[in-house]
Amino acid sequence: MSMLLKTKELAKEVSESIITEVNGLKERGIQPRLATILVQGDPASEYYAKAKEKKAHQLGITFDLITFEPEVTEQRLLEEIERLNQDPAVHGIMLELPVPKHISVQKCSDAIMSVKDVDGISSANKLACMTGGTGIYPATPQACIRIAKHFGFTLKGKHVVLVGRGETVGRPLMQLLLRENATLTVCHSHTQNLAGHIVNADILMTAAGHAGLITADMLHPELVVIDAGINETESGITGDVVPEAVEAVKAVTPVPGGVGTLTTVMLFENLILAIRLQQTSAQTLETKEPEEVFDQTIREFLQTAASSSPTPGGGSIAALSAALGASMGSMVANITSGPKYEHVREQMTEIVKLMQSAISESESFLKKDMESFDGYMAALGLPKATDEEKQVRSTALQKAAVQAASVPLHLMKRSYEIISALSEITEQANKNVISDLGIALIMLDAAVQSAWITVEINLGSIKDTSVRSSFQTTGAELSSRSAELKLEVLQKIKEKLV
Repeated sequence: MSMLLKTKELAKEVSESIITEVNGLKERGIQPRLATILVQGDPASEYYAKAKEKKAHQLGITFDLITFEPEVTEQRLLEEIERLNQDPAVHGIMLELPVPKHISVQKCSDAIMSVKDVDGISSANKLACMTGGTGIYPATPQACIRIAKHFGFTLKGKHVVLVGRGETVGRPLMQLLLRENATLTVCHSHTQNLAGHIVNADILMTAAGHAGLITADMLHPELVVIDAGINETESGITGDVVPEAVEAVKAVTPVPGGVGTLTTVMLFENLILAIRLQQTSAQTLETKEPEEVFDQTIREFLQTAASSSPTPGGGSIAALSAALGASMGSMVANITSGPKYEHVREQMTEIVKLMQSAISESESFLKKDMESFDGYMAALGLPKATDEEKQVRSTALQKAAVQAASVPLHLMKRSYEIISALSEITEQANKNVISDLGIALIMLDAAVQSAWITVEINLGSIKDTSVRSSFQTTGAELSSRSAELKLEVLQKIKEKLV
């Protein structure tokens, strides 16, 4: 009889640690909150969502279950994700899978802000997991590593056979195992003689999602088995390894009661990490005063950007230009005050709020641009000796290229919105500062145009023709509209100055 690696006690330990963290956050006025989006129609997903809700309440975490009918459009889901992204009271966002076929899982996953992506399924977090960068890693792969260590099974130098290379478990688990210095063999649906690989393994980890794939005759008495497979059969939930494994190996995780039990808890451990990242990263949702936006002086930033070291260029300068333009716009709105301008006081107050928000967002764009640059450089440095390594590297480069183009594209959209807002106060603005309004518009349009150059540079690296075409069309339109609106408003400003 082998050792059953039941995780109930381990999950309890992790839960107690999370409760301590939650209580500490509450003392600081932070109520941890997780929002789960569920498209109805899959009974298993609904069951898992309810189970997470129950666990959240046990941990003192607020849980919002947001449900949609199966006919919900992809656009509606994206809108809901964006709403949750912008809500500072929401610290984590999950999309329950599967979703209907008319909805792109990747598009919705990538729409989730990376520091709120507690499932670790966004491209940014996948890349972080692949390169070892800062990010949120998927809970199930982490659970597999945690179980091995908890029960005293060393991974360093051990021959680990991993069966399964899926996006959510297999691939990230592969990266985590390599960082644990395991000697790794990855098997999949095209692997021949699976038993021949397992016979030489010290540890077998499975994440294939195929009930009974690993039969008893493939196993040996010194083998440790960590089964992450979750399969619904007529006899109930089972793993990838046959139940008879309990008689044939040294140790094995039961299904249920093994990896899955710990995964649910570690999802909330990811939520605590998400809160930390939101407090310290560029994507923090806390409102900042304009003077606190950049941690460098403008001169220091420009010296860095102009250095001989390879640093982000157009996208970062665009963000800086947008911030300075918004600052000028805020000044114009602030000075347009007093009895003479009482009739536009409310309008100017809203403009000031908008400009302050834009300045804070510009910092986020700046740091996102730098992060996307670092991600691309990290992807370029990935090994490419084998076909599989080439595929991993190619995938990482594609994700990095999309990110490198999408960040400046979002900056273009935001800058154009700010230009539009400032154009609406041209007639009411204090004549003494109307020329500064023109300068603000010039700087914001400069942000649009330099960001557009950055987008165009990265378009050639994006292989997905639909994504490339969408970026090209949107960027070209924003560039044209921004330039036209700037000239139109500048003409009005000149007329007021005459």
